[in-house]
Amino acid sequence: MHSTVLLDLPSIGSQVLRKAPASYTKIVVKGMTRAEMILKVVMAPHEPPVVFVDNYIKLLADGNPETFQKILDMKGLKRSEQSSMLELFRQRLPTPPSGADGGPSLSFSAPTPEQESSRIRKLEKLIKKRL
Repeated sequence: MHSTVLLDLPSIGSQVLRKAPASYTKIVVKGMTRAEMILKVVMAPHEPPVVFVDNYIKLLADGNPETFQKILDMKGLKRSEQSSMLELFRQRLPTPPSGADGGPSLSFSAPTPEQESSRIRKLEKLIKKRL
């Protein structure tokens, strides 16, 4: 589902056909993969809730309740359904390895969903300008 237009963006309009830099390709593939996983989660049925929550945790590997809340908003679930889903989400999160002292979690080392979506928005704007 990766967009070849995004991957070819650096050489569009150029007389010389060259491959995009590896760092650019990596960002595009990572961003598009995350977008694909979000779509899979949003399109998945939310019944039974345990399967939905486990699928979210497996596909997105994101333990942030705010991100999960955004997914529930995208699904258009009622607030009453969302609160029970959020509670289930908190219960189903994998426990950190023993000896964890409450130090920084993995989410600090990886880009946040907001940073990822910001990158994708910048790429979309570039594409629109070129087309």
